[in-house]
Amino acid sequence: MQEAMLSTPSYRQIQELQPVHGGQYLLILQHAHSPEAQQLSEQFAACPTLLVSSDTFSNELKDQLQQAHAGLHTVVCGDEIFLWQMAQNLVAQGLMQDEIELVQTQPELKKVYCVHCGETQTTTAEEFCSCEHCGVSLLIRSHFSQRLGAYMGVCANPDQPMQAEGVCLH
Repeated sequence: MQEAMLSTPSYRQIQELQPVHGGQYLLILQHAHSPEAQQLSEQFAACPTLLVSSDTFSNELKDQLQQAHAGLHTVVCGDEIFLWQMAQNLVAQGLMQDEIELVQTQPELKKVYCVHCGETQTTTAEEFCSCEHCGVSLLIRSHFSQRLGAYMGVCANPDQPMQAEGVCLH
């Protein structure tokens, strides 16, 4: 894959995150049983924890955010697609980007935005994939859009957009 760009997302390591005494934290987990989620649950044991698979997650999140004071810090743990969906949701609810810490699990899943048809898809491919919507062979750039929560996919071979010569597509 290409070198990281300034727009390539970076995620926090669990050992970097320690609750500060007197700070207000909210832990949001995509899955409770991942090693990362279990470690974070131990580190933030005194803080409210929300599990996305809960039937009452939306209401619990709304309640936590309504009761929160300025300076609430959220720690979100899950795959990259989940992290950016949740970050967008939290920003829409009034949190600032600096108040949201993202811990990634399952780094093999990614969302790719096709610049040719404007659609997104989920893939495990590292460098190349075919757009599920328009069929163009895509080179997955390291450029990441936080707004879309996706990497940019551009035509891998402009001379043959439907088939990249010498490229193994996933």
